[in-house]
Amino acid sequence: MTQKIVFRVAAAALNLSFFAVSFAVAEEFPSPLPTETLLTINKLPAKYPTGWAFLNYSTNRIELRNVASDSGAVKGNLQSRDSATLLVSDTRPEIYVADTVWSRGTRGVRTDFISIYDRETLNPVGEIVLPGAKRGLMTAMEGMFAFTDDQKMALVFDLTPQALVTVVDLVNRKVLGDIEIPGCALVYPTGKRGFSTLCSSGTMLSVQLDANGAAVSRSETKVFNPLDSDPLFTASTELAGIHYFPSFHGRIQAIDLRGDAAKILSDWPLVPAADISGNWRPSGWQILASDEHKLLYILMQRNGHEGTHKEPANEVWVYDPTSKTRVHRLPLVRPGTSLALTHGPEALMLVQAGERLDVYDLKGALLRSLDLPGFNTRMQMEPLR
Repeated sequence: MTQKIVFRVAAAALNLSFFAVSFAVAEEFPSPLPTETLLTINKLPAKYPTGWAFLNYSTNRIELRNVASDSGAVKGNLQSRDSATLLVSDTRPEIYVADTVWSRGTRGVRTDFISIYDRETLNPVGEIVLPGAKRGLMTAMEGMFAFTDDQKMALVFDLTPQALVTVVDLVNRKVLGDIEIPGCALVYPTGKRGFSTLCSSGTMLSVQLDANGAAVSRSETKVFNPLDSDPLFTASTELAGIHYFPSFHGRIQAIDLRGDAAKILSDWPLVPAADISGNWRPSGWQILASDEHKLLYILMQRNGHEGTHKEPANEVWVYDPTSKTRVHRLPLVRPGTSLALTHGPEALMLVQAGERLDVYDLKGALLRSLDLPGFNTRMQMEPLR
């Protein structure tokens, strides 16, 4: 009985102390803090503004940002893991990410797959598992994952080290089969329903597919890529079905991919005679882009030499591929390794420079510089049309 009385007295004293503290707090802070606003989730527009771009960090996320705004607002994120590559459909309200995970983080059972996301919510709405654990894992880059057949199919480059292309039906969400491409690498859409690939023989192999994803024709070009003396970068940009590939030493090679087979066109030098002494060469990761005025933009490095082809560039040079001449020369505020152009009337030039994304107008004026915190690798950018 005594214990109960002691307990009740202690409880009463505790309550009095609590009320005293509460009264003191109320006097000290007469206006309570406002109710915290919880996060809201909004739908994205069915058609994204042309000032938005996907930034593929090549490691842990793919970010959708408004690069046309000084705030650089992040509009959403897609999950990604190892060498994830992105395709944004403009015929269906879907986004596709080819990716790879392991059951124990960096080890264990490997799974290759394509995640399908809703364009407005960025919610996952489907998945296609890629069999064989053979998807090429070389970081995010052009040629790893591509549309063909009016975006009804996707092509996934595989390397085990055997080189293959997995053909995927995106409409019915199933794998159709594999195409062997021995000694070749990466895929570039070609013709109505096919692809071309760069080969170790210095040629380009073209493959056309039927509606079921099987190869119905194969053709190979003559040797045109001098791998031992001045090889082509695997990065390209496309204008009206013509792809332009720069070389390590400063050429541009045009290849017509509109028909069933690649057609090698003429090449021409990027560096005018007056600038040869500066040892200018193309360099970087995502090194060139094209605009709606049919001009080419290429990252160029001063004093380039053997082994510097992935280092940051000092300037962007702009070319007219019709006249095969340089028409503009745009110095960069800081050296950059990845280049992309947005579309539309207010087109922008995006340059990834270390932990910054520098946004220029097409005359080379820096408009804003957005922070990329903690980013220390190469970025693949995908502006929206």
